[in-house]
Amino acid sequence: MRWTRVSVVAPPESVEPVSAALLAAGCAGVEIQDPSATSSDPFAIDRKLSPEELAAPCTFFGYLPVTDTVEPALNLLRERLAALRAMGIEVEEGITLRLVEDEEWADAWKAFYKPLRVGEHFVVKPTWEAWDVRPGDRILGIDPGMAFGTGLHPSTRMCLEILDGLDAPLERALDWGTGSGILSLAACLVGASHVVAIDLDPVAVSVAAGNLEASGFASRCTVLQASIEDLPPGPPFDLVMANIVADPIIAGCGELRARLAPRGLALVAGVVDHRQAEVEAAFAAAGLCVLETRSSAEWRAFLLRREWAHCGPLVARAFGQGGT
Repeated sequence: MRWTRVSVVAPPESVEPVSAALLAAGCAGVEIQDPSATSSDPFAIDRKLSPEELAAPCTFFGYLPVTDTVEPALNLLRERLAALRAMGIEVEEGITLRLVEDEEWADAWKAFYKPLRVGEHFVVKPTWEAWDVRPGDRILGIDPGMAFGTGLHPSTRMCLEILDGLDAPLERALDWGTGSGILSLAACLVGASHVVAIDLDPVAVSVAAGNLEASGFASRCTVLQASIEDLPPGPPFDLVMANIVADPIIAGCGELRARLAPRGLALVAGVVDHRQAEVEAAFAAAGLCVLETRSSAEWRAFLLRREWAHCGPLVARAFGQGGT
């Protein structure tokens, strides 16, 4: 199949509205090229970025099938981007179009995806790349295909850093919005005996299942096309991970808490800085206590637990006594 690749340039804080505009126009997935999150140096995560680098605009790519509906889809996209500009979002004028083939879309980016060390132990390694394993390395072998989750995005990196330092006992974990399955794989590597990975995107479900099988963890994981509300009743989870975006997080906080074991932890990321207060208010309303907040560029990640009497600022990752 031939595709029209649509390119839109906008600031990094516009990731949610621009992605929504591309998807609403009918694009089959959105690819985001963020200069502050991409480097040819696998250890560049330790380098402090300048204000200019942090503010560098992102390029958003959407893919439309070349059919008789492509022109109406492009017109709809132009209208939605114009509406964003009218709201004060600095989306650049005009969009760039290029024809690509299936194979080019699927494979061209692989040349730029290299192994990346995250935290002390995790190594995010594309399945087609070699890596000299060191003692203590936890290898995340990932082929993201068309699903989110390469480990390059700041929100994914923060999740992996928190998981890498987690010393809480884990039996059951839930990966809400699994994408490529990278966090499910990480949960298995830090000791989860069973992971339920869910996503609404059938492509993500297929990609995650493939990555977990290739890594030898298929028997410890259940991968479902579902939302958190769709899950049947069952034992609570010791860890709930949600690396998604602000709106479903806000809407699903109550369900997240209901799925969490009394002393379980929740790892939530994908929140841009201007939505932080709104998301934190939703946590509080749902009875979730913030133990830790991390920042990377404009992105935020949170470590939470169910609220109880002794939960306070001095309770980091350790378990206290009392309360449910």
